[in-house]
Amino acid sequence: MNSKNAVAAIVGRMKPKASSRTLPFTKAVTEIAQALNIEDAPASMILYGLCATGNVRWLDSQRELIDEDQCTIADFNHKPRWVDANDVRHFLTEWSPMPQTSSREVVTAAMIAEGHIPPRTVDWKTFCNRVREKCNARLDAKGRPPFGFSDKQIQRIVNDLRAK
Repeated sequence: MNSKNAVAAIVGRMKPKASSRTLPFTKAVTEIAQALNIEDAPASMILYGLCATGNVRWLDSQRELIDEDQCTIADFNHKPRWVDANDVRHFLTEWSPMPQTSSREVVTAAMIAEGHIPPRTVDWKTFCNRVREKCNARLDAKGRPPFGFSDKQIQRIVNDLRAK
């Protein structure tokens, strides 16, 4: 082990890769459409609006970050090709009543990076409940989590992240 302790070694391996920070525009539209249960066309307009107002950072086809203050309306049409995944998922968490399965791995990795490492620093039940809470995955009337958010599924994600 090259790290000073086991926690640093685990957290170092679990850092999200840079490619997970951006989404192709069309994939972001699909995520919005699924989360809000709407068609792709309105989801696309929502994403264009978020990009135009600066609420979601976006990149052009060369993957260069665009300053919305320097872009005119005529230049803006179909210019966003990539968007910041964290910005999109942040708004989806606020707007959508649906569980956000697309952010499940990111939330899990972020919690571990913050030092919440099950079962060392936090018990599994508490950890799983926090992941579900951050992803809008509420328990149903019988106390069951939505599909993909069971304790076992979250434990699998943690184990997969440790293996990377």
